Amino acid sequence: MGHGDAVLRRVHTDFGDYEEDVIAEILARLPVKSLMRFRCVCKSWRALICESYFVKKHLSYGERGITESAHRLIFMLDPPLVLDYEALKSMKDDDYGDGAAAQFAVTQLDFPVRKSIPDYGYRVGVGSCNGLVCVQVDLEAIMLWNPCTRDSKVLPKPPQVINSEFSYYFYGFGYDSASDDYKVIRGFADYLAKKIMIHIFSLKTGSWRTVEDIDYVTLITQQGLFLNGALHWLYNLPEGGSRILSFDLEAEKFQKTIPLPYDDWFYDPLIYKNCLCVLACPAGTNTFNIWMMKEYGDKESWTEVVQFSLEKYAAHYHDFRSYFTPVCILENGVVLIDEMGECEHLMVLSNLKEKEYKHVVEVAENLEFRTVIYRETLVSPDVHTYKTNNICR
Repeated sequence: MGHGDAVLRRVHTDFGDYEEDVIAEILARLPVKSLMRFRCVCKSWRALICESYFVKKHLSYGERGITESAHRLIFMLDPPLVLDYEALKSMKDDDYGDGAAAQFAVTQLDFPVRKSIPDYGYRVGVGSCNGLVCVQVDLEAIMLWNPCTRDSKVLPKPPQVINSEFSYYFYGFGYDSASDDYKVIRGFADYLAKKIMIHIFSLKTGSWRTVEDIDYVTLITQQGLFLNGALHWLYNLPEGGSRILSFDLEAEKFQKTIPLPYDDWFYDPLIYKNCLCVLACPAGTNTFNIWMMKEYGDKESWTEVVQFSLEKYAAHYHDFRSYFTPVCILENGVVLIDEMGECEHLMVLSNLKEKEYKHVVEVAENLEFRTVIYRETLVSPDVHTYKTNNICR
């Protein structure tokens, strides 16, 4: 009998004739918000929902589509505001009209500000993985946060960067399945020395380590995208054009670069249907083309999945690329960040053929978007025991 079975047998001794694995199977198929309520049913259910075995089972069912796993789009961090990602995906053309933005549930989350860390409103979305959102608060403090369970953990302070020659930094957050560990990456680039230094935090060990003297590349993006056990950034080639640089979280080193569809400049990588996507803006055109790599690492699998133009929406703007950034792809549209004018907006292009647009949310002037898509899970940032979570208090 495995450890998980032993756990279930221990916590379900008071269920009489019911098979303990049947109870767990039923609960594992329920959404997180239901489980948060059902933890109050009895002590046995409460104990089960908090067990790491059950949390992983529930997570696995969500990944396989067995359990409903709602996705949310965080588009602001001060205060944290979220949109229902599923509502965006299922949006129909007739959803538009006066006041249509009210149809999208915008929810403000309770950000877990701690007295032990400064918080002057500068928050950066480092990334999300398995329901955990990694946030940098101001310049030094880094926090792991499950917005659904409201559980959070402030990480130890990362090593100080003494060398003032580092010209820019990049970051990422993901899961190493080989060691069952979550890792945070902070990278710093020294343009003059042509070297990169990275700090790696392991949630399992609770410590940082530093890797120096990595060969220099000029990264285009700061936020690393987690997919297939690695983080991914776009970078520039010295001779022109772009490539994707990956960092393997198990080996803790940069791997060979991933080729793009053709030799040119690419922008704004994102994840869609568990595949890497990039944006191309062909010279001499007003179109945006989104390409998807359907087979990871295979250059021949790149396929153009979305093509759209913003000429109808912004005819008086010549450089569309500098004003719009794709955030996520819908079945018949795309969500964009619109930076035209005095205020920024989250905009939905709902019908690619008819080119219908709608500003969903208006955000304060000069506030840079930090978008993160997360899904609702029971995963805790405390790897030592799930029984100390907020969900079990």
